[in-house]
Amino acid sequence: MPRLVTHASHLSFLTRLQQPMTTHASPVSAPASRPSSRSTAKEDTAPPIFSDSFWKRFQNGIDDFPVPVISVDETGTIQALSLAARRMLGYRAHDEIEPYFFTHVHGQNMHRVMRDLAHMVSAHTRRASWLVRLQTRGSRWRWFRIEAVNRLRAPEQCVVLRMRSV
Repeated sequence: MPRLVTHASHLSFLTRLQQPMTTHASPVSAPASRPSSRSTAKEDTAPPIFSDSFWKRFQNGIDDFPVPVISVDETGTIQALSLAARRMLGYRAHDEIEPYFFTHVHGQNMHRVMRDLAHMVSAHTRRASWLVRLQTRGSRWRWFRIEAVNRLRAPEQCVVLRMRSV
């Protein structure tokens, strides 16, 4: 069983996930007055960004999937990581990687990513995209565009993160 690293900000995120979503503004929700230009959470009316053939290939496993994809559960634990995503982060096929996704996200991008993933878990938001810095194997920070798709209600029961290098 991989060891999870928890920090105070990660624990508060997990605590907020366990609380029921209310109709009034909560600390998890984004401010209504000022939309972020780098973060967009889209509701159920948005068209899917992945085709049905993508999901059929994904169900067979993402280890040898040619697209850089990370599969994350509702707690932020990495369930699966494609070889293409490993290469983008500088890891080899058999290198150990920290199992908690948020340990790879830069602190200045952490709030936005946690907020949108919390919305995916609690309010069932379907999609989000971010421009974030992720830590690579050599402890360097590299910019990525990540598109997140909520598949928590699907058989996969995960949030799929598709990475693109910037």
